[in-house]
Amino acid sequence: MSGSEDCIFCKIVRGEIPASVVFEDDVCMAFMDIFPVKTGHCLLIPKKHYTNMLDVDPDVVAHLAKRLSELTRKVNNAMKPDGVLNVVANGPGAGQEVPHLHIHVIPRNHDDEFRFQFPKGYRDKMAEREELDRVAGLIREA
Repeated sequence: MSGSEDCIFCKIVRGEIPASVVFEDDVCMAFMDIFPVKTGHCLLIPKKHYTNMLDVDPDVVAHLAKRLSELTRKVNNAMKPDGVLNVVANGPGAGQEVPHLHIHVIPRNHDDEFRFQFPKGYRDKMAEREELDRVAGLIREA
């Protein structure tokens, strides 16, 4: 896929829009989110335009994974949070707002206002094994 003319992240890669870059290489770049949830909130993107994890080249994902590990450690060391959240939203239904693959690296603390939480009561009843096996089969065969 080629870069999109209107994609804000492609414009950052091309140097048309300024960014506070943490690091970059031939495949990816990491920069500060301009609407940070917390101080230290970074984004990691592939330089080549992919919409999300549903269309990205597996070799690019492997490279992103290595750099994500590095970026997560850097954010942790610099910000000294209680933890670090890594998030990828794939499609609008998952909350993706910019249609260019990006991984959020967000330092977190126990008293954050930001929440990534499961619905209340989700652990009240365990799923039936038969249903889990059925869904696993659907995913396995897809």
